[in-house]
Amino acid sequence: MYFNCISIVLSLLITISISLNMIDNKEFKKFKKGDRIIFKKVFDSFYNGLFLFANKYVNNHQESEDILQEVFSMLWNKKDEIKNADSLKAFLYVSVRNSALNIIRRKKLVDNSNSQLKIDLYDEDFYKENLIEEETFRILIQAIETLPSQTSKVCKMVLNGSRNIDIAEELGITTHTVKYHKQQAFSELKKKLSNHIYLCVLLSAFFEL
Repeated sequence: MYFNCISIVLSLLITISISLNMIDNKEFKKFKKGDRIIFKKVFDSFYNGLFLFANKYVNNHQESEDILQEVFSMLWNKKDEIKNADSLKAFLYVSVRNSALNIIRRKKLVDNSNSQLKIDLYDEDFYKENLIEEETFRILIQAIETLPSQTSKVCKMVLNGSRNIDIAEELGITTHTVKYHKQQAFSELKKKLSNHIYLCVLLSAFFEL
């Protein structure tokens, strides 16, 4: 899983309000009419962040994937009930949370013998904090995926904590080339994330050459 090493940094950003409309009004109308291309765009954009969000609750990759399959199926079947793009995003996160909690209840993972776990998982602050963290992740990975292939690979390895020499060895390139890709990634991501200053600050900490 990408970016394990940035979870602590992301937790410092949870008080920042994140707003990103994935689709514009024209695309949303197409989504409501059952446009599968727009639906795939929504799916591709939200999947990684929602997966991490679900996994914070159930701590099981297969169950997280099952939750997302169920939730996206629900989204398709209930698309007529979604009022706007913001409602779409809220529907996804609330549905994932509810599905995850249902799994936890069925497995009886939350009981009186573990009151702290019970408080954490059912508390609204837990939900809000993890929602913002995974939304931050979603915005970041979306931007990284638009970079050239090699630059994107280097960027992901940097954010996973790999050193220049380790990246060079794994990709079969020189450390000088690694530094070049890091410079390119940081430059491009600053432009793409210019409306998210806190992410630019986060990136600057990871892209020291």
